[in-house]
Amino acid sequence: MHRFAAVAVFDLFGRLLLQERDEDAPHDPERWGYPGGDLEPGEDFVTAAVRELEEETGLVVDPARLQSLGSHRFRSASCGGDDVFELFAVRLSVSQDDLVCGEGRQVLLVDPADLGDRELHQATALTLDRVREWHATSVRTDFVQVTLVDPRGRVLMQERDEHAPVWPDMWWFPGGGLEEGEEPATGAARELAEETGVVLAPEELTDLGLFELATDRGIFRFHAFVARTTLTDRDVECHEGRQMVFVDPDPLPGLDLVPSTALVAPALEEWIAQHPRGGDDDRRRFAGVILVDARGWLLLQERDEHPRIDPEKWGLAGGHLEPGEDFVVGAARELEEETGVRLEPDQLALLGEFAVDHREAYGTWDLMQVFAARTGLTDADIDCREGRQIVFVDPEVARGLDLSAAAVDIVPAFLASRLYATMAP
Repeated sequence: MHRFAAVAVFDLFGRLLLQERDEDAPHDPERWGYPGGDLEPGEDFVTAAVRELEEETGLVVDPARLQSLGSHRFRSASCGGDDVFELFAVRLSVSQDDLVCGEGRQVLLVDPADLGDRELHQATALTLDRVREWHATSVRTDFVQVTLVDPRGRVLMQERDEHAPVWPDMWWFPGGGLEEGEEPATGAARELAEETGVVLAPEELTDLGLFELATDRGIFRFHAFVARTTLTDRDVECHEGRQMVFVDPDPLPGLDLVPSTALVAPALEEWIAQHPRGGDDDRRRFAGVILVDARGWLLLQERDEHPRIDPEKWGLAGGHLEPGEDFVVGAARELEEETGVRLEPDQLALLGEFAVDHREAYGTWDLMQVFAARTGLTDADIDCREGRQIVFVDPEVARGLDLSAAAVDIVPAFLASRLYATMAP
């Protein structure tokens, strides 16, 4: 009796690995079948399956990853005898470039639902429906994604380039396929380190769950992970793709998103809302004010070389709050102290609350509330009591200034806001 082992290998796109046998093959020559071969003396089916897969395709697989689809018996038309084989199945993160044809004419990844006019090895023809069923119902993780959320609530994303094997020129969260026997959280931490240089332990990642994505190439299952971070763009390396940057989650639908990332985005947004940045008791509190003149220009301060925070940069009138002071009260006080302009707190409209990167000065991310008001004042009415100058600046010029860590986020946000629209002419 002829005894052999065979392996049905699927890639992440649901393609099945088949080998075209040559004319000298002792069994079913010139037909297509699974990689596999005869058991050697004293060898069991699993060992033979692992060995034959490596010999015929170059793929190395952990025996524990092989799932048996049972033993099968048939009478070989080419040999005239009884054959018995055990068939195994496995999903691997492989591409055509990973394959080495160690035996037969060629090894190819093909659509199992469209084999064309290929003549199949008897063992393959006998079990192909079972293999398709396994692929459709097997529980698996095809790949992982992971993102970081900075103190501003922005999420780390990668812009893929034209060389990406799938979904080129689109945006997604860093990630990729799992290595053999790798747990999803471990794979997510590894992919993050490989693509960004950011090293986190798997236990620092929160699993958002197992997602299922239906495409014209099949059904993909993947885990998405998230973690809070105090890093910024300058702390993240781009080892893959065009760029790796923190992106405001609000415009994510406006980006050309990889389908899996678009699927995760609502769950990520919900997680961010439910997990605000912790450890905020040590954050310093600041208030800032933007005045808008009759032209729609913004009152900004050019700082001199003396401040501990952002010397020689352009920022807002404002500063530290006093102990127990309300943000709006502090904003009115700071405006008067720095410019001589006196406004009552109820004359100031809240723009929003911002996380400000003061790590260079204090080693912390701090909290700043920003207020705005329309005014009929001009530069001549402003008393510059701090910094080099405090003047009204054309919005387009303001965008190009060397802005402080706070203003670099706040100025564009204000110019894009409905609040500014109500104040600009």
